[in-house]
Amino acid sequence: MAIPFFAVYMLQRLGMPLSSVIALSVLSQLFNILFLRVWGRFVDRFGTKIILSICASLYLLVIFGWIFTTMPEQYFLTVPLLVILHIFAGIAAAGVTLAVGTIGLKLAPQGQATSYLAGASLATNLGAGLGPLCGGLFADFFSVRQFAIDITWIDPTRALQFPALCLKGFDFLFAVAFVIGLITLNTLATLREEGEASREIVLDELMSQTRTMNRAVSSVPGLNFVSMFPYSYLRRIPGMDVAIGVTAYQLADMAKTMTLVAARGKKTAAKFAKSLEDNLNQMWKPGKTTQAQGAEVARHVSRGVIHASKESTMGTEHLMNPAIVGIVRALKHARLSPQDAFRGVGYGIMQGAIETQSDLSKSAANAVAGAKEAAKALGLENEEQAMKDAAEGALAAIEEMDPEAMAQVRAALPPELTETTSSQTHRGR
Repeated sequence: MAIPFFAVYMLQRLGMPLSSVIALSVLSQLFNILFLRVWGRFVDRFGTKIILSICASLYLLVIFGWIFTTMPEQYFLTVPLLVILHIFAGIAAAGVTLAVGTIGLKLAPQGQATSYLAGASLATNLGAGLGPLCGGLFADFFSVRQFAIDITWIDPTRALQFPALCLKGFDFLFAVAFVIGLITLNTLATLREEGEASREIVLDELMSQTRTMNRAVSSVPGLNFVSMFPYSYLRRIPGMDVAIGVTAYQLADMAKTMTLVAARGKKTAAKFAKSLEDNLNQMWKPGKTTQAQGAEVARHVSRGVIHASKESTMGTEHLMNPAIVGIVRALKHARLSPQDAFRGVGYGIMQGAIETQSDLSKSAANAVAGAKEAAKALGLENEEQAMKDAAEGALAAIEEMDPEAMAQVRAALPPELTETTSSQTHRGR
């Protein structure tokens, strides 16, 4: 109902040139292609239905987001919001297309596959044909109607009015499509697929332990609530949890790709560290990033470097040291604590090692050694503290993700580091 009218909305309501509309469509298709491979692996691991569910919920969030591209007319956030919506639309469409194309094959009853698939195809094509027709009728009906909620402030000298919500024309169509989509998701929940995983498991894979990162990112108790807030509350909005997870996944994948390019191009360690630092500096402005956000970035980037090292000819130790230097230097430019950066790096290295089935003892030793070398290269006064912070993050990751390997990892680290970390953890509990 809604998707065919996105281009019409941009051309008529927003008054955008055709070249901009085409550019946004190309951007969406690019992310669609990139995520076909990602969702394909997830379908093989977790089942078709759950991937269809989370991708459809992400698409619903995209449709709902179109309502806020005007407030009530085009404003300064319109273009950035359109870019974000097209990126997530491409990501969601990749999963929906892949899942719809395979779920019928998987669930077709034995001996009745032909008629089953014919019926499913007929239903899909009926929806694809009737949807735009119904959408056009809704758009015509609501084209002369408007619903608005305004916030008004009145004082003795003036009266100010702020639009809180304004629906007119296509906005009603997007709202109706969003509601129908929610009904469709509830219908999908009644479908049963053998071996399907829960939504939480898939999101945990995307989020990569974001919710359990509290002790690794900061020793300040108050930040526990800060790091838990976005996921625990925003996940109630359909598709928002998927959007957060996809963003975290892309961050690690960016670091992996950049590391592979640097390794294959035989760049020096210094150039690689500088390249990584420059890319991270573009993600934030000094003074506008919290400690928790900075540590999360350090974790995901170092995790991506571990994945890249498994696919390159260079060893992990050759990539990790310059990577840590680039990460910590970038965080220092953003006025964030190196202590939190080293903890995030330690956590990310062990998380990447677990995901790639690398040697955990060697990875922990590399994390601590890399932290020492990075502290020395950056001119930090206390190299031992950097090693302790990296060890604390590494042990926190092991405790959360693979507790059975805790003794093995502790044995690979210097005793003075594990004893300090153990006592800090005990006091924290």
